[in-house]
This record gives sequence, C-alpha cells and structure tokens, in this order.
Amino acid sequence: MFINYLVTALRAFKQQKQHFLLNIIGLSVGLAAAILVAMFAFNEASYDEQQPHADRVYRIYQYFPSLGMGAPVVNKDVIASFKDMTEIEDIMSLEMVPPGSEFVRDGVGFKLENVLAASSNVADFINIDIVAGELATVLATPNMIALNEQYAIRIFGSTAIIGETLIQGKKRWQVGAVFADLPDNTHFFFQALIKETPANNYYQNNNGYSYIRVAPGTKVNKLASTLEQRYTEVAYNDSEYDSTQLALHPLTSLHLTASSSYEMKMNGSLSTLRICIGLSILLVLLAAFNFINMSIAQSAKRAKEVGVRKALGASKSQIVSQFLVESLLITIIAALIACMLVELLTPTFNQLVDRQLALNYSSALGAAIAFVVLLVGLLAGIYPAMFMSAFSAKRVLSGDMQRGRTAIVVRKSLLVLQAALSVGLIISALLLQQQLAHLQSLPIGFAKEGKLIVSDIDAGDIFYNQNNVLLDRINAINGVKQASVIDISLTGNYNSYRMFTADNGQFSNQTLPFVGAGTNIVSALDLSLIAGRDFSKKMAADWFNKVSDTQATASAILTESLAKQAGYATPEDAIGSVWHTDTGFGQQLTVNVVGVVKDIKVGSVKDAQPATIFICGYTNSWMGRIVINLDLAQLPHVKTQLATILAETLDIYDPKIEMMADNYRALYRNDERATEFVTLFSGLAVFLACVGTFGLASFSVLRRQKEVAVRKVLGASRISIMNLLAKEFLILVLGSVAIAYPLTYWLVGDWLANFNERVDQALWVYLVAALSVAAITWLTVASLAFKAASTRPSLTLRYE
Repeated sequence: MFINYLVTALRAFKQQKQHFLLNIIGLSVGLAAAILVAMFAFNEASYDEQQPHADRVYRIYQYFPSLGMGAPVVNKDVIASFKDMTEIEDIMSLEMVPPGSEFVRDGVGFKLENVLAASSNVADFINIDIVAGELATVLATPNMIALNEQYAIRIFGSTAIIGETLIQGKKRWQVGAVFADLPDNTHFFFQALIKETPANNYYQNNNGYSYIRVAPGTKVNKLASTLEQRYTEVAYNDSEYDSTQLALHPLTSLHLTASSSYEMKMNGSLSTLRICIGLSILLVLLAAFNFINMSIAQSAKRAKEVGVRKALGASKSQIVSQFLVESLLITIIAALIACMLVELLTPTFNQLVDRQLALNYSSALGAAIAFVVLLVGLLAGIYPAMFMSAFSAKRVLSGDMQRGRTAIVVRKSLLVLQAALSVGLIISALLLQQQLAHLQSLPIGFAKEGKLIVSDIDAGDIFYNQNNVLLDRINAINGVKQASVIDISLTGNYNSYRMFTADNGQFSNQTLPFVGAGTNIVSALDLSLIAGRDFSKKMAADWFNKVSDTQATASAILTESLAKQAGYATPEDAIGSVWHTDTGFGQQLTVNVVGVVKDIKVGSVKDAQPATIFICGYTNSWMGRIVINLDLAQLPHVKTQLATILAETLDIYDPKIEMMADNYRALYRNDERATEFVTLFSGLAVFLACVGTFGLASFSVLRRQKEVAVRKVLGASRISIMNLLAKEFLILVLGSVAIAYPLTYWLVGDWLANFNERVDQALWVYLVAALSVAAITWLTVASLAFKAASTRPSLTLRYE
C-alpha cells in the first residue's frame, strides 16, 4: 500500500511541477534558515554545561548602589572564608593578575593577555584537559606557570616543554603544565594559570572572580542574602562604601545574561537569542502556510482524482494517507535540500555570528531537525488532506466543483498572516537599524575616529613616573597630532572611585569615578574644553606630586555636569577651586581644578554615565594606555614607528594596538547582530510571502482566465485587468497591516525601552513597510495577470 502511495505521489509531482517546485523552494529556504539559527541557539545555550556540577555552581556578582555600578569581581579572600557555611560545598577563585612586562623567550617578547591566579581546586569547577605536566604542582608552587596549548606552541613550538623557563622582567617562570585550549562554549578564558596570591582582606582588593558550588536543595536567594550580610561586615566595615549587594549568578546562564565589562570575554545576548529563535519559528510557519495555501488552491485540480478514487472504493483514511505521504515526501525532499544549503552557507553564517558552528547530524540538534521536519510535514499536510478527502464523489464527478467557505477563509487567513509577519519584520528591521545608528552617532564628549589606543602598558612606566621621553618620541612621529596617557578603557568602565570634597562648602564627601590622565589629554582625545586649560607638561604642578607620606597634590579637569553638581554657577567659576580626597593608607590628595570639559560617556551609551574628574598623573590601576590622535592617512607608518619606539623604550615587542572606533563598534556587536538577523529574516519572510502569493495568484489567474477573456472582448485594458486581479490580494494586505501595526508597535517599543537613548517609532517607517509589501504583492500578481491579459481571448473561449 505504501508503495502505491509513493508512486501516486511521484506522478502527482510530475503533473504539477509548478506546485511542487514552489513548495520545495519555500520549505527548503525556510528550513535552511531555521536550521542555521537552531545551530546558533543550541551553541549559545550550551555554554558551560560541560563543567562539573554546572547546575549547582554560581558566580558572585557585587553591586554598589551608591555608585550605580557593579562587577563580577569581589574580594575573593573574604569569600573564601565562608567555606564554613553548610549550604556551600566548595569555593573556587580566579584572581586577575597584573600583566606586568612581556614574557621573553630567546629574545622574543610574547604577551599573555589573560594570566589568572587560580585556587588549587580549579579543576573541580572547570574541565581542564592536561596535555603535559601536573596542574596541581603549578597551583601549589610559586614562580611556576601552566600555559594553554596555543601559547605553548606559539612560544616554544611544542607542548613538550615541562621545565622550560620564561623570563618576565626580573621574574623567571618555570613551565609546569600545558593544558588544552578551553572550548569556545564557555565564558571562562585564560591563557595561563599560576598559584593564587596570599590572602588580603583589604576592602579595595576587588580583583577576583569567586564561584561557589551549593549543596543540593539549597535556597539560593536566602544564601545570597546571608552572604551579602557577612561579606559587608568583613570587607566594608568602616569603609567609605557603606553598602554593597551580592547576587548569585548561575554558571550556565552567564554567557547570555552577564553584561559587565569585566567579563573574561565578550558574552552573548539573551534578547538576540530570543529574536533568532522567534524569527526561525516564523520562517518555518511561513513555509508551512505556503504549503497549506497552495495545497488547498490545487484542490480543484485534484478533485476529480479524489472523486474517482472514492467511486472505486477508496476510504477517507486512505485518501488522507495518500495526501499525508505526499506532504511528508515534499517536506523530506525540502529538508535534504535545506541541509545542503546549510552546509554551503555555514562559513558565511559563522562570520555573521562570530562563532565556529557545524551541523552534527548525530547530535541532539540532528534529532530535533528530524522531529521538526516530520512535524511540519504532518501539520502542514493534515488540513489539505482532510479537506480533499471530504470531497463528495457524486458532486465532483457531476461537475459541481464549488468549494466550501472554510477553504477560502483558511487560505485568506494564512495569506493575511504571512503579509502581517512581513510588514512587522520590515518595520522591526528599519527601527533596529535606526536605533543602532542613533546609538553610534550619539555625542560621547570626545572624538573616537582617528584615535589609536596602545593597551596593557604597566602603569609604572607611564604614570608613576612622568615619561616625557616616551611621549616626545611618539609625538615626533609623522602623522601623530598628539599623544597622551589614560588609565581606563573608554569603551569599558571606570576603574576607580573616591570620595571628593570641594572647597566651596556645597560639595562634600561625594563618591565619584576618576580618570587618571596625562598631559595634553584634552587635545589627544579631542575633548570639548569649555573653561580653563588642558594639562601641560610646562606646568610642573599639574602632575601628581607626593609631597610627603600624608600629602600629595595634582591638577584636575572636571566634566560640565560635575561642575554643576558641585554648585558652581558657571564652568568658569570652578576654575581655581580646590578639591580633596583620600588616596588610601592615610594620604590626602589636594587637586587644583584647571579646566572644565563637556561630559564624556564611558562605555556603551545605553547606560547613564556619572560625572567624572580627570586627575593628572595619578592612578590606582595596574595598567595604563597611550592614546594617540593621528592622521588616518598615516596609520600604517604610525603603527610601524610606534612598535619600534615601544620596543626600544619599554621592552614591549608584542604591543596591543587598536583603533578606538573599532572598540566602540564592538560594544554594539550584539545589537548589530540582532539587527542583521532581523534584516536578513525580513528579506526571507518577504521572499516566502512572494512565493506563496505567486502560487495563489497563479491559481487565481487560472480560475478566472475565462472572465479575463470576456473582459478583454468587452474592451478592458491590460492595466485594468491587472488591477482587478491584484485587488483581492491588496485587500488582504490591508487586513495584514491592521494586525501588524499594533503588535509591532508594542513589541518594538518594549525592546526600545531597554535604552536610555532611543529613537521614536516614526510613522513613515510603518508606511514604508506597508507600501513595500503592497508593492511587492501587486508586482507578483500583476506579472501573472499581465500574461493572462496578453493572451488572445479566442484561445480561451474557443470551446465555449
């Protein structure tokens, strides 16, 4: 029986080539897009699931309400003291280590970007495959280091390097272990591990990631509250920070929900993942809608076949089985073509999502694809099968081909949904693009174009001592307009906060972020100076000067909002004012305000940034950065000369040189990816809608060809006939607009609410989307109607 069904299906495909090809094209494109996104979704959801006891591991996140900021770094030594709590099975820490000098091997410098000091139980929290040596020995022995496989091969050319030596300044490190590179689907990222440093409970020592494994059945929220209370009592007792909040972040959700700039590597986005999953489901639905619509539209052609089968004794279940076999066969063929498309498109898709994905057919994803294919085949084929099996043999064979209202309602409803989805996706794509462009064009208080950043330079080389020789050599490079130093990543977060008090009596003991900067920072960053002057090396008093163990002085530049917040009527009134702060360990810093600049935005402009103060020559950071304002036409020359100068003056042979504009674009990578997804899927949705409209229009034109011929005989023009046939579809588009507008307005508005700075949902965007879908629909139908209107009436009416 099944063989008969199969043979009949193949005959039907041969007889209805257009119907078959349209279904195959629509389904294969929809399924290919859904499979690609499913690969991305499965990969994103798999992060850190491979770690031991991952479902019971949490990372501690610290938030300072008074500062309006937080980070996943805490005082790991204070957290480690809580092992006595019965709810906690174990605690692991990864401490950030000052990069210091480059590692040198045979006179060649290498920079390890992520060296972490790990607690001895790190292997109980992270799956680390040891290639050579003993990790436990490294984590228990000073001056030993474990390298990842990539850097072992890069530095030594082999992984058989146990006992080899690396030189870092005055330190000598012995390689004690080599471990395999960490997989991509983990938020952990380090290139080397060393023994953890001695315990330090000083409250400012917030430089470690702490992970806890809780006992089964632990109430996590209650545990977080208890940890917060104990941590505050120990770490912040009698400190200037009177409160802190702790949260426990599940390990397996860190990649999608953690967004701090202190992450080990750039994380993904839960909202982007949800958008992708939603769009992939919509594409499969659109493809299924096309299948159902065209199957119902073809029912008239197959009505006599069904009638003859029934007259010969075929039961309703046999008719249903026949059409379900056809549906499943079409879906399976489309799925095979979709898999071929996926294999071809995966490299390009990987570039889009910045991942290394591959389709594994024997995985859970492969099983999910097979299940979805069968489900789509059954669900898309069940209604057409039931509809056609319900034909009355007597009515059909007697020539009564009148179709029921149900089929018309279903067909038109599905077409309306298709058009509504197309309109909604076009609106979303346009608004997402506008929002992204708006974010990237917002004023940030300085120019990001034409700026070169040299990162990871030891603060001692550029801050603790005023390195005029280095900056003079850089400023002498042809193409450099101005060079200076700064101690923060302008695309990240502020590193340091202090309590400041101004001498005007209105601003007292206010916690502020501060930026350590060098001379000429205003001209180097193209800050907008509105009062006073820039820091200058000609003014010896500008640079931080330690007068004694208890006193220090420096000059400062305020941002405009800070000057207002401090109570100065105009920016000029702030010039010459004196501010005070405690640098820690009993030293008072007195700063003289020499300038006021327009507000700057540090990090993403999604988030509100507080007022800040620049202090000349003072920093609390381990590392500093050189910022260079240059002529972009001279970029290759500047980079070459800069590398030479850094090697000769600071012994840096592997400098990290980046364009500030590139770093800013990376800030919005997740938003950009979401926009690209929506734009791509909008195009696919419109394509699938066109396929569906083309199929239904073909049927409509065929059904009304006699009417067209009569109208031509009576003098109707081609354009009037084209408009007449397209009118039915344009009315459906109008109905789809009524559905799409309110739903899209609500969904897009909810997404835009996540931004402090956002665009308005302009009316023209909605009009463009509606008119675009209407125009595409008209062109699709009109192209078929034109052919029908161009046919000689005699060829159609000759047998009447």
